[in-house]
Amino acid sequence: MQDEHDKSRRGRRGIRRQDLVEAALDMLAAEGEQNFSVRKLATAVGVDGMTILHHFKSREGLMRAVADAMVATLDVERPKGTWRDILLEVAQRYRQLAVQYPKAFNIVSRYQTSGPADFELGEMVYSALLDAGFNEEDAADYGMALFTLAIGFGVVEVGGMLNPCTPEELAEIEALDPRLFPVTRKMGPVFAHDERERVFEILLGSFLDGIERALTAKPPT
Repeated sequence: MQDEHDKSRRGRRGIRRQDLVEAALDMLAAEGEQNFSVRKLATAVGVDGMTILHHFKSREGLMRAVADAMVATLDVERPKGTWRDILLEVAQRYRQLAVQYPKAFNIVSRYQTSGPADFELGEMVYSALLDAGFNEEDAADYGMALFTLAIGFGVVEVGGMLNPCTPEELAEIEALDPRLFPVTRKMGPVFAHDERERVFEILLGSFLDGIERALTAKPPT
């Protein structure tokens, strides 16, 4: 029975859909999306482009499958603890995913839902928010806010915005007119520190504290 199922997933030329997803993820992780193409992937795996389109219908279909494959590398087993523990853990996992796939992680930000693995994480987050006391509409909004924060932070971090200032950038700050930029010049040395961890803690902590306040302010049902 397993052999028949596996054969049904192979499609044309005996190549499995999952093989193509894994090959695409490897290529994207190594070279980034700007250097990726369906034709390049087809050459790498030894098939024609139409075989790939047979499995995914379009390039975006392939990208969506790759995004879900990245999410699937996370441990989606629901963490034990409070709703706050669960949301914190999910956000931390996304940050780790960005670090693991810096050249491909932006693909994850493209789709509200990418597939089975994404749905599992959503189930975890929305269930935690409902258990905390939110109604379905609020749980949806706060859940999407969490994913926006976590994924957005990952994109910004691997993109380089949070890197410490380089000597060249610090020299540019020091060259600013002190009459116009007294605060920026004074703070210049601080920008040379690696504050990525603290920025993440500030953002996530403020968000979770906001949920605490929203739950406290909710009228009793």
